[in-house]
Amino acid sequence: MNSTEQQADAAQIAAQFMEACADFQVPATRTAAEETLKSFRQIPKVLPIAKYILDHATEPTVQFQVSLAIGIVAVRDYTLYALEDLLQLKNYLIEYSIHHEKMPKYVRDYLLSAAALITKRSLSDISEQDRRAVLANVTQLLTSSAPAAQLTGAALCNALVDQFSSTRASTVGLNWEFHHNARLFFEVEMLQPMFQETITQMHAQLNQMPASPTIAASPVLTELLTLAEKILTWDFETVKNQPSLPGSFASDVAPDDIDTADQGGPSAQRASYSVFPPTWRAILSNHDVLWLFFAVYERVQDHNVLGHRALQSLVRLAGLREDFFANDQTAIHGYARTMMHGLVQMIHGLAQRGTSPEQLTEQGPQMLGTIQMVRMLMENISVANFCATSEFFPFLQELQHLTLCCLQATAHEMDEGWISEASDECLQTWVVLADIVQPVDPRDQSGRKGLSEAHLAQLNEVMKSVAYRVVETYMQTQLERARQVLAEEDEEEDEIDSGLKDWDTYEDQLQCIAALGRLHPAQCIAHLSQLLADRMQRFHAFLNGTATDQGELLLIHEQMHWIALMAGFLLADAGFGEQPFIPDPILQLSTSMAPENDQVVHLANQFLELLRVYASFGPHSIEAANYSPRVAETLAWYMERWTKSYLLMDENEYGQMSAGLAHAFGKPGPSDGQGTAVLDFLLQQIKANFMLWNAEQDVLTQLIYWLDTLGTGINTKNSLVHSHSFPDLIKFLTANVGQLPESVHNYLIKTITDIASSVSDDALRHEYLDMIFSMTEERLSAVLHHADFATQYQAGNVMDQVLNALDMFDGIALAMETTNTAPVFAFLSRFFESFHKLFEIYKDVSEVQLLILQLLSDIMSRVDLTQISAEQKQGLYQFTTEIIRLYGRFHTGKKRLHSQEEEADRPYEDIATILMMLTNLMNADNEGSRDANAADVALFGIHTVLPMIDLEMLQLPSLCTQYISLVSKLITRFPDKLPELPASLMDSLMSSLEYGLRHPITEINLLTLHAVVPLATWMLQHQGNLDMLRARMDALLGVLLQMLLFQQLEPSIVYMASDALLGLLLVAPATYLKMVQQIIAQQAADLQPRLIHAFEKLDAATPKQNTPPTKEQSNAFRTSLSALLMDARAVLRVK
Repeated sequence: MNSTEQQADAAQIAAQFMEACADFQVPATRTAAEETLKSFRQIPKVLPIAKYILDHATEPTVQFQVSLAIGIVAVRDYTLYALEDLLQLKNYLIEYSIHHEKMPKYVRDYLLSAAALITKRSLSDISEQDRRAVLANVTQLLTSSAPAAQLTGAALCNALVDQFSSTRASTVGLNWEFHHNARLFFEVEMLQPMFQETITQMHAQLNQMPASPTIAASPVLTELLTLAEKILTWDFETVKNQPSLPGSFASDVAPDDIDTADQGGPSAQRASYSVFPPTWRAILSNHDVLWLFFAVYERVQDHNVLGHRALQSLVRLAGLREDFFANDQTAIHGYARTMMHGLVQMIHGLAQRGTSPEQLTEQGPQMLGTIQMVRMLMENISVANFCATSEFFPFLQELQHLTLCCLQATAHEMDEGWISEASDECLQTWVVLADIVQPVDPRDQSGRKGLSEAHLAQLNEVMKSVAYRVVETYMQTQLERARQVLAEEDEEEDEIDSGLKDWDTYEDQLQCIAALGRLHPAQCIAHLSQLLADRMQRFHAFLNGTATDQGELLLIHEQMHWIALMAGFLLADAGFGEQPFIPDPILQLSTSMAPENDQVVHLANQFLELLRVYASFGPHSIEAANYSPRVAETLAWYMERWTKSYLLMDENEYGQMSAGLAHAFGKPGPSDGQGTAVLDFLLQQIKANFMLWNAEQDVLTQLIYWLDTLGTGINTKNSLVHSHSFPDLIKFLTANVGQLPESVHNYLIKTITDIASSVSDDALRHEYLDMIFSMTEERLSAVLHHADFATQYQAGNVMDQVLNALDMFDGIALAMETTNTAPVFAFLSRFFESFHKLFEIYKDVSEVQLLILQLLSDIMSRVDLTQISAEQKQGLYQFTTEIIRLYGRFHTGKKRLHSQEEEADRPYEDIATILMMLTNLMNADNEGSRDANAADVALFGIHTVLPMIDLEMLQLPSLCTQYISLVSKLITRFPDKLPELPASLMDSLMSSLEYGLRHPITEINLLTLHAVVPLATWMLQHQGNLDMLRARMDALLGVLLQMLLFQQLEPSIVYMASDALLGLLLVAPATYLKMVQQIIAQQAADLQPRLIHAFEKLDAATPKQNTPPTKEQSNAFRTSLSALLMDARAVLRVK
């Protein structure tokens, strides 16, 4: 075909292509047009035609579509074209961009993305000189006096950074090693010179930009700033301490997301510091470079995207650590001064635009970014170095002003969380400084390193002043916010719906306020005491009938709720899992005061009085209508937190104890502590609150938490069980459990059983347990032995009584542990026959069946099998088997609606409970006796339930994890049972292992690998007729090799995967050899010798015997496998 004919064909194809681009804009013809555009990319040697189309294109849509096609085809068919032709095409695209300055940005981006793709793809095929010419060419464009060339140069640099990065690189069909080497070349050879030229041109563009804020930034400055931010956020490979596992590709970002990606927002996760190679020190520590970004930000901050780009660049620059400066004090001080000057300028800019809530709302992103810079600066530069500059303490005053403005604005926030998050950042920044003045751990003085006594004293005075102002403002803001919450009724409902409490939602804020408040505790406690006294006085007016405004009453409740929250965090620590001490600053304040004027004691007594007042009227009284369940719940939370540290404290645990606290709340003894009287009072209040709030689940749950804390706390548990009020409380609770919401039944019984079981006196412990057991038995007997039960068992009230009784039994089961297994199990096992009958009677009532299954699961999870007799153990196994048999008879063949189950809080709850019960059965054998009867029960359970589980159900992560965990546990503990299984069940179990290895969730992979290792070990120990298992082991070997060599792989899996692979290849060495040979044969000829060499090294570390490997052999194999993965995955994983 001559050139004329070729041109005619190109013109015809071009016409069809342009027509398809036009049709693509019309919904009715879009599908057909899309097919035409796709088919264009399949035309052999289509790139010359694409170039022809570009030459004749006038519409942006045509330019865009053909640019997209060029990028795809140039990479896909790279080997079909001469290298010279592709490089000429790349240069053509760049020239095209220069000569079409008016084309839309999105077209230019795709056009130059194609040029960048060709650059990257050809990198390994061109000479070193041509490689270096890439940088020279873009530099020439950037420094050109022609705006069009500059714009193209900056846009091309953006495209190159994208294509060579770890997150935005396009798929080019080449292995990980190619991508890694290309990225490393770009990072080492091009990135820093490109950045230097970028900031040089940014400076020139800024000087040319008119000062008026209404003048938009030039397209060139836009591209340069975007480029600068991308370079500053580059993930540097050369600074990583450990190499990443080869073959792991980061997620991609589509090219059309280049300008909108990473916009950030409230709650976006950000690194707390920035890491750059040491070679970047001279640039990034330069005052003029740092100030350039502040200057750019000042000019573009009103632009949505550019403002974000400039701000994120500054955030990165604010995260430089001292070791980046090689601990050069002069450089660190200079950097700190520049950043503080710039931040003060930003803070002043925010203030000039207005600090009202509305005005701060409009500046939300700018304000948050500014605070993030401050926080990163404070976290990465030592206070000693800050104090060495004269700017630091004035800078703190500016930060204080901004903090107070942020806090005040949160009361009227109208944005999407910017102000709230900015306030959080402010508070956390101050806490960084507070921990230096008053360390949480007094032994940790690292924050004061290099800090002189004079500077520490000055910082201490400043922080005390700032702390009180911040805390006072926060208190006033939350009380004002309470008013706003009442005006927006949905907000409190949202909290209720989410299940989160304010002490959880605002925990970080409140902990910050507590840390700051403890710097100046006297004023903060006095202020809280005054606020509480005022609200209590106003509340009494409602109880007395002298006030009736319901709006005012609701406001008082909401404000008392917040006062209790703030006081709870200020006075005490949570102490999860340990006994929290009274915080040192609070204790020191109390110690410094006369007992009769002790502010800490006074505030605590105010809350005790509020607790009394809040339960002083019965549930049916007129006065009780003035109570709030929200306040009652918060008071119970406060009391739980406060009693851990203050009630009956052990004075010997403290170097110096406050006389006022010891007398008011301590133990009887030298200080004549009144703690036992306070405990009796609290138990009476707990009982009164149970009566008052018997329908309020949240209040009751918190009361139970509190009771549990009293019963398990080191200081209170002994006094609790000896209190004359405790037996009365237990009798009351067990007698009235049916009047409480079902959701608290088992937790309540568990709590009081736990408390009773912890009693050290044998006689008293048995007395309490017998009381609980007898009342629980009475609840069940009253139902089962009722004359009308046989005819009325389906009545709603009767089923409620059955469920209540089962809840109580489950609570007792949940309280079982080693020390009380004997009496608790003996009690529970007496009713196995009754539970069996109930399961049969209520065969169509899922609630009853589920509770019995849950009860059995909880027994399995808590029982210590070494504490019960062999007869009792067999009784447990027999009961479990019978319940599973009944379940299978009632449910086999029943149809389930997957869509309906997926919407449930716990999908397939019955099956999930059985799986958990069987897993708990496996775990119960904590002495490792490998009881075969337990295996038989578990296998019977799996055989019963397995037909009810399909692949759609296993798509649910929680259910899949439970199922694989059970299978893994069974195979791990009892591999010798497998050959005895029916073929169908064995096949299902082994299929489950294959499914688990292929699953995308790492936890499920690990559970599966934990089963494969002992299974392979067992097979090596039993060289018999195991043909069925061997076929399945071959399949597992294939899946594992695919996972290790070709799939995305979490490094945490490699350790267990190594043991599993070694076991499998020892079981089937011939199969392994055949699979490896196939893998190598499928690769390109030039890679085969490398892979052969890598596998030979692994073979050298592989034991030659067909017996289980020793620990030393396993470790040697793991080392060699890691080397293989580092080498082989680099060329086998493709993107």
